[in-house]
Amino acid sequence: MCRCRPLALLGILAILVTFVAWTPTDQPAQKNPENGSFTAPLQGAKIHYEVHGRGPVLMVLPNSWGITIAPLRAFYRPLESKLTVVYFDPRGMGSSEPVHVDADRSTATVRRDFDDLRQHLGLPRVNAIGWSNGAMNLILLASEKPETIEKAVFLHGTASVNDDDNKAIGRAHPDLMKAFQQFNQDMKSASLTDQEKNSRLRGLWLNEYLSVLAADPVVLRPKVTEAFKDCPFSWRHLVYSQQEWPKFDATAQLPLISAPSLIIAGVKDSIPVAKAEEMKRGIKNSKLVVFEHSGHFSPLEEPAAFQNEVLSWLGVSQ
Repeated sequence: MCRCRPLALLGILAILVTFVAWTPTDQPAQKNPENGSFTAPLQGAKIHYEVHGRGPVLMVLPNSWGITIAPLRAFYRPLESKLTVVYFDPRGMGSSEPVHVDADRSTATVRRDFDDLRQHLGLPRVNAIGWSNGAMNLILLASEKPETIEKAVFLHGTASVNDDDNKAIGRAHPDLMKAFQQFNQDMKSASLTDQEKNSRLRGLWLNEYLSVLAADPVVLRPKVTEAFKDCPFSWRHLVYSQQEWPKFDATAQLPLISAPSLIIAGVKDSIPVAKAEEMKRGIKNSKLVVFEHSGHFSPLEEPAAFQNEVLSWLGVSQ
């Protein structure tokens, strides 16, 4: 019988940059990267990245649990009318180089590739955005390399996951817990191919998980399905994430973040608003915005409000 922590669930719910012209007075303005699809050799691996839009640069820190550029671009595409948005595929996903060792799936590798890509693009400082697991990882990035982050946007993330959080999720969503336990059992089956396991992950995420992540699952399901339609899922990345994030506590890192930070939460999210308030207390120069009609997907649930908050925070006229 598979025993899995009810969160691992919150970690997986939260597991499941725009460059504002920083110009020293004695140096010329930075040139924005060219639009298009590219490959960059970073730390010996070829990483696929895309640049879309015009305006200050927004660099996206992707999720480590196994998704590609596609759904994140579905979230942020409207921002491209005012910003130059930079996306990249994590190792083993999309058009980036395959995984060679397990650590290629780690959040640390995603952070390193983000920073190497920033340098590859010639950007000394960037504004960064992360969603869910990406927002959790952005806490670590912004605290480790504060000199490289101009402004930060933390979207539906958390700085900590503890046993009480795990138990609360299990009590509130017993059907999801059963489905997740069955999924973990399936992932141990030698009779299933990788493709079949990835398919089961897609079903779990777009059905059971979505049901507890959305303010209104019926309304949101077609939007999320559309956003993820061209995105493969990776059960191997997710299993690695479960091992890496059984618990998460970055509260001690919050005071190390010097970048002005926008924290976005949804009232109907499975991640309680109290978690966003914890981040607000820990990051000195921060603003908390709570969307009343959003769960875990405010870019899709309240798109106009989301776009307004992000663009205003980054000082872009609308």
